[in-house]
Amino acid sequence: MIKPRALILTGMLLLTGSVQAQALALKDNHPTRYTVRQGDTLWDISAHFLKSPWLWPKLWRANPQVANPHLIYPGDRLTLIWVNGEPRLVRDGEPQPGVVKLSPRVRTEPAVATVPLAAIMNYTGSHRLLASGELDTAPVLLGDRHGRDLLRQGELAYVEGRLVPGQLYGVYRDMGELADDRTGESYGRRAMLVGTVSTQAQPEYNLASVHISSLSREMRPGDALLPLSADRALAAFYRPAPGPALSAGRVLAMGAEGTVAARHDVILLNKGQRDGLRAGHLYGVLRPAPSNKEGIVLPPLPVARVMVFEAGEQVSAALVLDSREPVQRDYLLGEPEYDEHGL
Repeated sequence: MIKPRALILTGMLLLTGSVQAQALALKDNHPTRYTVRQGDTLWDISAHFLKSPWLWPKLWRANPQVANPHLIYPGDRLTLIWVNGEPRLVRDGEPQPGVVKLSPRVRTEPAVATVPLAAIMNYTGSHRLLASGELDTAPVLLGDRHGRDLLRQGELAYVEGRLVPGQLYGVYRDMGELADDRTGESYGRRAMLVGTVSTQAQPEYNLASVHISSLSREMRPGDALLPLSADRALAAFYRPAPGPALSAGRVLAMGAEGTVAARHDVILLNKGQRDGLRAGHLYGVLRPAPSNKEGIVLPPLPVARVMVFEAGEQVSAALVLDSREPVQRDYLLGEPEYDEHGL
């Protein structure tokens, strides 16, 4: 089960010593100039230049006079320069290294994020992993006074189970057990948010009335009520770095409905805090290769890179940062490094 407090709540993930020590390696045919576009992330921009995009902090060390050199904005023009034999990115119009420029500028648009936070928030706001049996004891929607199969926003509905008067609840649909087909190990159950309700009357005889506050999907009798997790917060700033080596790490499932995941989709991994995973850890996703006609097992092919953003005890949620083909269940986890002909 992913616990809300498994997320790192500090404003910044610290850059590890191993990342500090890594040398910058530029991609072949890298650009020398780049204009930041709407929707870009620091990962996207760095991937144009670096073989290891998570080393972007070293690419921005050229101007220590800037309070936060990682705040760049759509429309900024970036130029690749060399400082003491190492590549650096600077914004056009900023001083070169060693020169202090005091010219305050007010920005009204949001700065470029490290990774696409909206994609992460979309997942955390609508999906939960629950312990086995947790839904068995949760209050359940019985229906409305009209006996409709689909409940409507703004209507009253009835719930069987104990509720706290005046509290806002999430209404969740059971999406089935999350299990490893290879080992049979169960990781709990998946639930999807379909709407919210607020308690209207003091429960009597294990029965309560609720007001349907919002709908994101169809709400039906049989859906379960759970308190909304106010402390399931996101890190304000991710500093991606390679995670620890894993034994038998695999893609356990897609984060949402469907059988494949692409760029900026969420996947679930069969590893968690007990394996050393933390928010910000990077992994490569590899497609297992079949044996050739001589019976020799070929090496797996790297197809994507992912970043863990929520680590539970046994399972983690990760965002696909880039991919060259869809990610599927049972794909392997490995190092995030790729050669020039990979990603």
